[in-house]
Formats: sequence, C-alpha cells, structure tokens
Amino acid sequence: MVSEVCRSEQKQSRKPCPACGRTGKGVAGITVASLLNAEAQEKLQATNYNLCLSPECQVVYYGDDGSIFTKDMVRVPVWFKEQSPRFICYCKNVIDKEILHHIVTRQCCHNLKDIQKHTGANTGHECLTKNPAGT
Repeated sequence: MVSEVCRSEQKQSRKPCPACGRTGKGVAGITVASLLNAEAQEKLQATNYNLCLSPECQVVYYGDDGSIFTKDMVRVPVWFKEQSPRFICYCKNVIDKEILHHIVTRQCCHNLKDIQKHTGANTGHECLTKNPAGT
C-alpha cells in the first residue's frame, strides 16, 4: 500500500527513518508537540522532525538529532499506520466508518459537499495541531 500524505509540496525529510530506512516527510515541531503524550513531550528537543511514511514501521516521528517517537507515544492513531479506525478528519474527529455509514446505510451522502454537511469532515482548520501529518 502506498501512503500519500496530503500537500506533497511539504518538504521531504533529509534523513531516513532510523528504524525502517524509509524517507519521511518534514513536519512542524508544533505538530509533534501537540500530538505526543505528556511523557514523550518531555523528550522534545530543538531539532527538525519528520513523519515516518511507512505503514509497517512503529516510528511515527523522528528527529534529525536521532530521537524517535513511536505509535504508543502519540495520542491519536495515525491513519495510514492503523487498519481501524482510520481518521479521515482529525479536526472534526471523523473516521472512515462514520462516512461509510452516511453513504451506505443512511444513503444521505452522494458527494463531498453532502459528506461535509453531514459529518463535518474536511471543514476544520486545526490540521497543524491535530493531524499527525500537520496538513
């Protein structure tokens, strides 16, 4: 499975993930700080941070200084690293099953505008601090 992270113009990481070797995506420090649990936040340093793009890797964030933060240190599931639930919109806490419920069961959504109206997905503005990719 290829994982595409929105806004591909975001900078590609200069360093590969120390656990899996895959090139990551640069993320803002505020994104990392907002999503780590309290214990992991204490380990934050002034460095550039990256999101590991491998679905199989346990590392979510890694710093250019060699620091790593794994899935158990992040307060939300990372959509491309988990089978379920898969977050579609972190700002509005919308998961894939909720959207499928509106499309398949309730049959009330037929396009993106309907989905936005019924679930709130893709209408938030807090991606920098709520979405693990920061976008």
